[in-house]
Amino acid sequence: MSARQPVTLSCLVALLLAATAGTAAAQADIVGYWGQPGQGVSFAQRGRNNTNYNEDAHERQEGPLLVDYLGVPLNEEGRSRALTYDSALLGVPEHVCMRHPSTYSFWGPAQLRIAAELDANLDVVHYTVGGTFRRADRTIWMDGRPHPSAYAPHTWAGFTTGRWEGGTLITTTTHIKWGWIRRNGVPSSDQATVTTYYTRNGDILTITWIVYDPLYLTEPYIKSADFIANPGGVNVAAFDVEPADQGNNFFALCFPREEIATQERHVVPHYLPGENPFVGEHAGALGVPAEATLGGAETMYPEYKDRLTR
Repeated sequence: MSARQPVTLSCLVALLLAATAGTAAAQADIVGYWGQPGQGVSFAQRGRNNTNYNEDAHERQEGPLLVDYLGVPLNEEGRSRALTYDSALLGVPEHVCMRHPSTYSFWGPAQLRIAAELDANLDVVHYTVGGTFRRADRTIWMDGRPHPSAYAPHTWAGFTTGRWEGGTLITTTTHIKWGWIRRNGVPSSDQATVTTYYTRNGDILTITWIVYDPLYLTEPYIKSADFIANPGGVNVAAFDVEPADQGNNFFALCFPREEIATQERHVVPHYLPGENPFVGEHAGALGVPAEATLGGAETMYPEYKDRLTR
């Protein structure tokens, strides 16, 4: 053996270790507790010096305005379904405990706890994401398993697989129950799928998701939300435990009961076609035509504002 061979072998091993270390470092650590960057306009301490951010305050607190579908690529079927929505629907027993589905949950109220399950080789088998409203905890399978049959049950969280590309975790979610992509009745069907990107920059975790829905959308719907590292933890229930009916916190409380007194039994709050009284209300406040708040792919793009000034 020549004197050069051990040196060459040592260099090869060093390069291999460096490459492996680079790959591991590229996979940012998303495990931990994550809080929202602000209390929103409803829960902030009014009258005091409030320095909190208010990113997406309406979505994360009291909810968006009714009949505000601006920027949502709805087709006619999706718009018709959205316009039937009466917010009193959430007050009947069958809907009181509905969870925020994977098409929406990161945009609404959430305090995330992300954990990882490792195998004997310390490779991640799956991540678990909990802390969204009503606890539709999401499992992200990282072991290469396929998605289940099209006939498998659908859940609020759906079935999710993931992979790392550089410093971003990319996931695909299928098998989601029908739900919504805005908390004002903009619907998502049980045929919707979601691609989600988790990117960490320092103490900021940015989650970007794209909803594909062949029944209600003409184009993909893209949103993002930021979360801030919270080493002190957040108050969410343990994984694999159903939300308690009492004693937990705002994100887990669930009392399936009649919240709105009516004279009719088994009433389903809704609006018939052409009877939604809130059409145009938000548009009037903004000083734009009512059609602008009814959504459609054209309202997603900056060029749409040129139509409003003609």
